[in-house]
Amino acid sequence: MILKRRKGESSKMIRILIGHPSRLVCDSLRSALDDVNDVYVVGCATTAEELHFLLPHGNVVLLGSELEDTNAFDMLNEIRMTHPKTKVLVLGLDNKPEAIIRHIEAGAAGYILQDESVVEMVEKLHAAHEEKAIISPSVAAAMMDRLAHLASLDTPAAYLEARETQLTELTPREEEVLALINEGCTNQEIADRLYIECGTVKNHVHKILKKLDVNNRHEAAYVLQSNQTTSPVAVAA
Repeated sequence: MILKRRKGESSKMIRILIGHPSRLVCDSLRSALDDVNDVYVVGCATTAEELHFLLPHGNVVLLGSELEDTNAFDMLNEIRMTHPKTKVLVLGLDNKPEAIIRHIEAGAAGYILQDESVVEMVEKLHAAHEEKAIISPSVAAAMMDRLAHLASLDTPAAYLEARETQLTELTPREEEVLALINEGCTNQEIADRLYIECGTVKNHVHKILKKLDVNNRHEAAYVLQSNQTTSPVAVAA
């Protein structure tokens, strides 16, 4: 973790925090932003713990899809709860509207695609700092479709029915993983309980979040809790 301070910083300065598991990526981003007049990289973090420490010192976060000990969705949720005025741009996303919208719903103020340039990144940093957003036409269209879908779920019964349908799409193994998520287990604890690799658990969690159309583990657990008609799940002891 690196924390830098500069004397005489303007209150309008964009104070950047970089959260990414790769130190090389952090250093490259810092170098790329060094020559931007009103942008200052305050610090870099490779873990959630380091990023939590840095959060009070920045106003915009460049966040990788994963840190060493958490994923972007959980980190977005925590930042939204603890530092609601801090803007977060998610780094390195593919140009897939569905994935981008999931990050926005989780609290991201914007996104940086894998093939975007430093100039485009800086433009999006300024937009986020000014409480604006730059999105592509395809993402805008997908967001309209998403809003229309949510509007169609205009009753609690319709909402619960949709959630129940999503739960039936889970595989038996994904049901086991979701049940353990609901118990508050970490990925490593789930791996130990089910006798599988931690990386395999991460893959299952990713698929569960996508199938349930939620942004983090807490929301996935809530979906399970909200559907009383869901069949009991057997979990290995």
